[in-house]
Amino acid sequence: MKRAGLVASLLVLLNGCTSVGLLDGTTPAPTDNESIFIMGVAPDNYRVSLFPGSIKDGVFHQNIFRSAAVYAAAKDGYVIGKSSAGDVLAITNVRVVKDSSSVLQGANFKPCGNVKTMVFAVPKGKVIYLGDVAYQFVGQKVEVHYGQNIEAAQAYLDKNFPALRGKLESLPVDLLPSQTSCTATPMYFPVYIGKSR
Repeated sequence: MKRAGLVASLLVLLNGCTSVGLLDGTTPAPTDNESIFIMGVAPDNYRVSLFPGSIKDGVFHQNIFRSAAVYAAAKDGYVIGKSSAGDVLAITNVRVVKDSSSVLQGANFKPCGNVKTMVFAVPKGKVIYLGDVAYQFVGQKVEVHYGQNIEAAQAYLDKNFPALRGKLESLPVDLLPSQTSCTATPMYFPVYIGKSR
C-alpha cells in the first residue's frame, strides 16, 4: 500500500510541474559545450517533453535515467531550451491540458509504433531553430503538423533574448519512430535528488 501511495504522490508532483528547462530573456549566449534551441509550438495548451536518448537502427531510444531537457508549453508561441552538445533529443510526450494554466487535468500522447517524432542532435555552441509544430485533435488522436518560419523565430529572439540577437541558425531535424510501445506498460519515474552541501 505504501508503494501505491508513493506512485500516486509522484504522479501528482510530476503532473503539477507546468514547465522544466524553459529559458527566459536573461539567458546568455551558449558556451561551446551546449546549444540553445527554439521551436514554435501551438496551441499553448499543448506541453511538449524533449528527452535525451540515442538512435539505433533508425529508431529513437529514450534514456530513462536522464531528465527532460524541456517540459513546457509555448510562451508567446515558442519553447526555448538548451542541452549539452552531443545529446540527441526527441519529443517523447505531448500533454494536452484544458488551458495553459491547468495543472492536474490533462492527457498524455506518446509517439509509438510507426508514428514518427522530431529527433535532432545538439551541436556545439549554436542557437538553433527546429521548426514549428502545431497540434490538433482529430477523433481520439493528436495530429501533428510541421512547418518552418525562421524569420518569425529570429524576430522573437531579437525582441526577447538580447544575448541571442542575430545568432539563430536552422538545424535540420529527423522524423523517426521511437521505441515506445503502443500497449499499456508499467511506468517508471526516476527520482532526482540534488546533492546536499
